[in-house]
Amino acid sequence: MKVTVLSHTPDPEKTVAAAARLCYSNVSASEIMENFTEEKAASFIKKLMDMGHMSPVEHVSFTFAIDGVSRTLLAQLTRHRIASYSVQSLRYNNPFRDEMDHPSEDDAKKACHMAYIEGLNFARRLCNGQTPGQGELDDKGSTQEHTLENIQTNLLPSYFRGIFEGGAALEEGPCFTVSFPISFSIVLNKSPFNFTPEGDKLLIKNEDAINFCLFVYGSLDFAQQDYSSKILAVLCKKSPEFLKAFVKAAENYIDTRYYSTLPESIAKKPEAILAYIKGLECCKKSYIELVKMGVEQEDARYILPMGTQTRLVMTMNVRSLYNFFNLRCCQRAQSEIRHLAELMLAEVKKIAPRLFEKAGAPCEATGFCPEGSFGCGRYPARKPEDQ
Repeated sequence: MKVTVLSHTPDPEKTVAAAARLCYSNVSASEIMENFTEEKAASFIKKLMDMGHMSPVEHVSFTFAIDGVSRTLLAQLTRHRIASYSVQSLRYNNPFRDEMDHPSEDDAKKACHMAYIEGLNFARRLCNGQTPGQGELDDKGSTQEHTLENIQTNLLPSYFRGIFEGGAALEEGPCFTVSFPISFSIVLNKSPFNFTPEGDKLLIKNEDAINFCLFVYGSLDFAQQDYSSKILAVLCKKSPEFLKAFVKAAENYIDTRYYSTLPESIAKKPEAILAYIKGLECCKKSYIELVKMGVEQEDARYILPMGTQTRLVMTMNVRSLYNFFNLRCCQRAQSEIRHLAELMLAEVKKIAPRLFEKAGAPCEATGFCPEGSFGCGRYPARKPEDQ
């Protein structure tokens, strides 16, 4: 998500102060504006905000360029009616046009898949078909046996991912430790990682183990299913560092492959992320299929999810912005639009800090929560007799 202030009313704070001062003056607003120093304007703005006299702030507006937000957010945003919107159209913009005009070759995906299968089958042969630490895996097929020297460098992550999922175990204990049967040394000793023999096992620990896991899953194609979702979920639970990298990789994948966003609550659960990607993949394939059939984009877009991204230009006056920040900076607001509100508030404060000094969630300014029993608990609720 990116927020940029494209333009705004010149001298916003002086403009508001002059408009407010005019109400009590017998000279023109232009004359008041000329004689207003920044210090006088600041003092008048503070008095205005303390009084809650908001009509003069309507004379100042800000225009924002907003990129990388979902259609779900757009539906919430347009409920703020005193604003102007110009939105990127999916009637004329096909987010997958480049892929349709220049379809990518499947050879690279097939090569990654075969390398993964090679590694998986290698591990299973050494383990006599049993996985020592992770339980049974689905049958992934079979290939001819190749040695490590036959695997191209760019395919090594896929190859070692197969070996990891086919033969590794995550050891119990305070440190993050991956173990393999000692027989795996014929391959693992040729890897760029340091494994330490210990009894009948090969161990890799702590940061080295995390880096190894990041190596084998770093270039993962989430839609191709050349991985065990169960093992991936276990890794995320075992290592916060791995989880953070996994979520970031998934977020980038969803952005580039599906032109979509990853909601906050889904990002907290690896299993939910993978289920979300599965749904996005189905929607994308159906959309492309419909367009190829000759269905107009304005109708094919019906199949696209609400997470599909869009861009827009939005203009609001300061009074509307106060209302927007009041509602959307609240912790109970949906996470994506709350993030947008926080970014917008940060930008306008750079331009007119005194004008937006009291803007934001109402609890921050008043010290109590107007949501009552629905509050987040950060501030006490307003007493019924005070409402």
